[in-house]
Amino acid sequence: MDKKKFATLKSLAAPPTVVADVMKAFLLLVYQPEDIQDWKSCQKKMSDPDLMIKMENFDPQYCTLSTAQKAEDLIAAETEESIKTTSMVENVKASGGRKA
Repeated sequence: MDKKKFATLKSLAAPPTVVADVMKAFLLLVYQPEDIQDWKSCQKKMSDPDLMIKMENFDPQYCTLSTAQKAEDLIAAETEESIKTTSMVENVKASGGRKA
């Protein structure tokens, strides 16, 4: 994902559930589970200037099995196809966009 799309995603007030759940699942693996509770906490972590470095250096050995299970549970109902087909435009429309 490029920086512009990432910034748009981060600015959404209330993204579609699939988008929020995928981001929560991802962020659970990178940060402490207690830091990722809702979309606001996701947005806060998405502002971390080191996030991309943390993604690149992710080591699954430093993630607990219980955290991995929480992440998996969040996206269990989704398919790869349902995640891929949720476009950025649909996300903006569904959320009502950023509040100016």
